[in-house]
Amino acid sequence: MVEKDTNYNSLYDKQNIKPKFFFSEQFSFWIGIIGSLETILLTIWNTHTKSQIDKREDDLKALEIKLKERTTGVEESKERVDRYKWVLSFFPALNGKDEEERNFTLNLARLALTKDEAEPLFAGLQASSDTALRFLGQTGFTAIQNQPIAILVSQMNASTANVRKSAVAALVRDYGSSPQAITLALRIYEPDNFNNLSPSSIINGLYYLSFTDPNSWDQQQLILGKQVISNVEALKPGNQTREALNSFKAKLQKVELNLQH
Repeated sequence: MVEKDTNYNSLYDKQNIKPKFFFSEQFSFWIGIIGSLETILLTIWNTHTKSQIDKREDDLKALEIKLKERTTGVEESKERVDRYKWVLSFFPALNGKDEEERNFTLNLARLALTKDEAEPLFAGLQASSDTALRFLGQTGFTAIQNQPIAILVSQMNASTANVRKSAVAALVRDYGSSPQAITLALRIYEPDNFNNLSPSSIINGLYYLSFTDPNSWDQQQLILGKQVISNVEALKPGNQTREALNSFKAKLQKVELNLQH
């Protein structure tokens, strides 16, 4: 029997296994690299795809917002046209002879239109060849310009003390020489309004009028001022109201002296 050379076989096996093992390692190594590259590429592609999807969604949202804005603009335009048509339907009443009806209609027109819309309307009426419409245009335009003053004058009769005080302070500070503010303040003491005034409002109005510029008064305002004194005195006022009334009387004397010169 021939004995096998175990040493030779062992050496041969080692030499034969080593190349196989090395090839397996190299294969696994490259498979790992390829897998990593594939993962990186997929990550980049997914990121790019998501970015494109997000951009398209943003574009769609922006487009949706624009469409909504256009829809809103169209609806506002339709609503504005309807209001214009409604105001135009007032013209026969504005041209009528009943002064009370004309004033009521004029106030409706002012309420129906914004300030930016009403100003061109009343400016256009001022340019009318019709005397009545021209007068209404002047009245309406003046009313718009006087609106901030009217708000302050009405706030002198507010239910909250802070609002009343703030309104009086603003009138004294900003409108002491305003004939429009003086007239509006005097008219709150007319019979139709006087009964609705609180004691604080009566004092507030007298306080403001006492700080006005005598040079800003005219004869008609002087007449109204004297009527204010009569109306307040008829109430048999208390000490605070009496003090405010005396200050107003002193102011009215200066106004009368100024108008006589």
